[in-house]
Amino acid sequence: LTITMERPRKRRKRFEDLFEKELPRSANVICSNSMVNALADGPKQLLREYVAERCPGSAEIVDALFWAAKTRPNELRTKELCETLEAVTLIGANINALLATGDGKNRKKSMTIYDLACGHGLGGTLLAYRFPEIKVVCVDLERRPCWVTYREAFEKFGVKAHENADSVTANLKFEVGDLMTSAFGPKRGDYLMCLHGCNELSPFVLKTALEHGTGFAVMPCCLRDGMMGVSTTSSNRNWGIVDDTARYALQVGYLAGKFSCSKVAAISQFITNRFLIIIGDSQSNQSSLEGNTDCQKDITVEKCN
Repeated sequence: LTITMERPRKRRKRFEDLFEKELPRSANVICSNSMVNALADGPKQLLREYVAERCPGSAEIVDALFWAAKTRPNELRTKELCETLEAVTLIGANINALLATGDGKNRKKSMTIYDLACGHGLGGTLLAYRFPEIKVVCVDLERRPCWVTYREAFEKFGVKAHENADSVTANLKFEVGDLMTSAFGPKRGDYLMCLHGCNELSPFVLKTALEHGTGFAVMPCCLRDGMMGVSTTSSNRNWGIVDDTARYALQVGYLAGKFSCSKVAAISQFITNRFLIIIGDSQSNQSSLEGNTDCQKDITVEKCN
């Protein structure tokens, strides 16, 4: 078997050029205020081509997303679209890998994918379309109008998994709730996704995954210094880590080791400065939180192609 990396490198370079040079930018990342529908024709066409490459053989996804952007012009942000597509590409591949090993067929029958603190909910919507036989639940404090728009878009342009399906997104639902104060309890074999959860939320999701034996993909956002008992700043600036990227990477690495992850993946830093995803499966590697010896195991570091 011969494997060549030429095509992925070229594809990655095209994406990087789009993120870095063609899309509106602020502070070295895609501008958080940029809306897809407000892009000039040139960048918008390049973005369409990017989405098409990220969703090979599924032109209907391109149509759905850009219909949503045009129909509700103030809902789909350029940065959110790019970072979600990049993350879901990695996470979807991880879920496929889990379902292809061991008792994957039975696991698929009972699995629920949770998009926790989902915000706009695009990640959960994309996973629901990719895995129509798996229940997907988006959870947050409130259901944003854009979640309804995305679901409407996939109903309009998407393809039913089979003729007898009630709808394109029959496997997708939204639940309103506070994860950290409710009785949220996934079952063994489920999958927890949390993209850009702030502060205590990321370790909470990882701890929940470990306790309940689920798969997980957590993309931390803000991690307050000292929150986990590890300080990276100095009041007198004699020893603190000044570089924000280094500080963020250190904190994510600490979380990855503490909660027995199997992989730390990265999306493009030209999209966001919170670019790392902690990925693992606690069903196949359950251990106690205290005295966890698995912290010393090898961890794969992977970049999205």
